[in-house]
Amino acid sequence: MGLLERIQARRNGEHKQRSWPVGKGELIAPDYAYGHDQSEFSPEEYGDYAATSNDIYSVITQRARMMSRLRLQFFHGTGSDKLEDTTHPAVQQYRKVNPFWTAPRLARMDELCMGLWGQTAWALEPPQRRGQPGEIWWLKPSRLKPVAHETEYIKRYAYHSLTGEIIFFDPEEIVWQRYPNPIDEFAPLSPLAAARLAADTSQAMMQSNRQLFKSGMQIAGLVVPPADKVTFSQEQATDLERLLERRLSGVDKAHRWAVLRYEAQFKQMAITPKDAEFVAGMGLSFRQVCRVYGMAPPLLGDMEGATLSNVRDLERSVWDNTLTSDAEFRAAEIEEQYLPRFKSGAPDHCAYDFTKVSALQESATESWTREAQAIDRGAITINEWRKGKGMPPVAWGNQPYMPVNKAPVGPDGQLQLPASTGDTPPPDDEVNPSNQPAQVTGAKDGLDHMAARRLLAALTPINGAKL
Repeated sequence: MGLLERIQARRNGEHKQRSWPVGKGELIAPDYAYGHDQSEFSPEEYGDYAATSNDIYSVITQRARMMSRLRLQFFHGTGSDKLEDTTHPAVQQYRKVNPFWTAPRLARMDELCMGLWGQTAWALEPPQRRGQPGEIWWLKPSRLKPVAHETEYIKRYAYHSLTGEIIFFDPEEIVWQRYPNPIDEFAPLSPLAAARLAADTSQAMMQSNRQLFKSGMQIAGLVVPPADKVTFSQEQATDLERLLERRLSGVDKAHRWAVLRYEAQFKQMAITPKDAEFVAGMGLSFRQVCRVYGMAPPLLGDMEGATLSNVRDLERSVWDNTLTSDAEFRAAEIEEQYLPRFKSGAPDHCAYDFTKVSALQESATESWTREAQAIDRGAITINEWRKGKGMPPVAWGNQPYMPVNKAPVGPDGQLQLPASTGDTPPPDDEVNPSNQPAQVTGAKDGLDHMAARRLLAALTPINGAKL
């Protein structure tokens, strides 16, 4: 709605008030009836860029390929208390989607729509029988408009179909995911709104270049006779052209000698500065589009400034700084809007599994090393670690595992062990007659300070002995 329409609606009293903690806001009548107008930040024509802009298509499809590799997991609880659920109808519904779509197809479509319109939407079809999963149907987000409520934020959703019919959905029937927009709370802020100028510039360059090749004059070179000595007749020029074409054109005729019967100069046509400017402009526009979407140009084939050694680092940087954050944002939206639709025993938390992302496995290895060191030092037990990963406990995992070849050192540089009882220590050959690693228990076994030191010196280091 334009400014004049809003002023007229105000004069006619066609606006309502909605309550907020910070005061009241205006609700314009047309928005209240037909849904909030999102055309300023997410217009319908943004979808055309997927079919007409090489840069936009390349970036959003690459993001969709990378993001669709993630598997969404559903849990009961969070943190160290989480336990994955794979059987609840909420999980089965997300895995099945509907009879015609798969979960990877839905994930790709969601990411494509987020890249074009900054939003995506699902319609939830209830199950036919109790306890069975329902269906998820993707809706074109540019046709879905939220209808604001006076006091409860969103009253319903209006879907404007191709036939012109408006179909209304209750809030619990829709999962609406969108990028934040600090300018308009009921409209997403599409990345294309920021990347559109660069994409349009690149498109104009491509069209101009196409027209140049289609209608412009493209020649390999010129044969120019000296004006003050020789003037080619029409017949001579034609004969010379045919001769050059027949004897010198083609790969199999390369490096041949040419002998002319007329005095002439050869002038080869090179790339003009303006042509070089066109190539640089195309690269600049593409990099600007990549910057908006948080993608590294080498991951899309632009190898300027890239090497085989740093492409892997660039991919990891994209995951660390862009895709991981976007995936967590999407998972939080699904957790907030999708899971509450299932009342009984439904998972209350969901998160994407990043263990299949090869670029992040180096980080996973570092994390594993730190956790293994914590287990080796007795900071956590095996079961505490398994609980943090959402895994069930094991019978042998409640006791700490620590090395037996370590002891504190006193001020005199000697090992400090518990004080002995004064009993005579057994001979060295009786301490460990089978020559097997033994446990150090200190004074309660009657070992004095020196005997314990001899025992420690005889022990084979074992890093996994149980206390």
